[in-house]
Amino acid sequence: MLLTPWLIRASIPDGTVGTYTLWNAVGPVYIGRSDTCLRRRLLEHAATWGAGIYFTFDVSRSVHDAFAMECSLFHSLGDRTTNIDHPPRPRLGDPPCPFCASSFEATRRNRLRIPTAKTSTQTLMTEGHTHD
Repeated sequence: MLLTPWLIRASIPDGTVGTYTLWNAVGPVYIGRSDTCLRRRLLEHAATWGAGIYFTFDVSRSVHDAFAMECSLFHSLGDRTTNIDHPPRPRLGDPPCPFCASSFEATRRNRLRIPTAKTSTQTLMTEGHTHD
């Protein structure tokens, strides 16, 4: 959709939480979110970006969902946009980005370890158990 005030007002209810992507004819140029009013945030962009800018948006049920969606967009589109900084957490102490390498590593460390068949056989044999 073309980034124009009338289209933003017609498409997004006041007070909606969500994320958005701004596009030009070549591809994505900026990603962002609003934890309070997506309509207001996009209207601000409409006043500052030049002609030929389009937008897409996603409505979120919570600020945490909006943060996760913005992080997803940042990690998948970030190198093709003008975004430099990683999206900030909604509030201090909120969970970190689910897509950053440190989050993946923490998840990997905390998950249950499922032994492979080779590991299981070696463990059973060293503990004095045999297969029937």
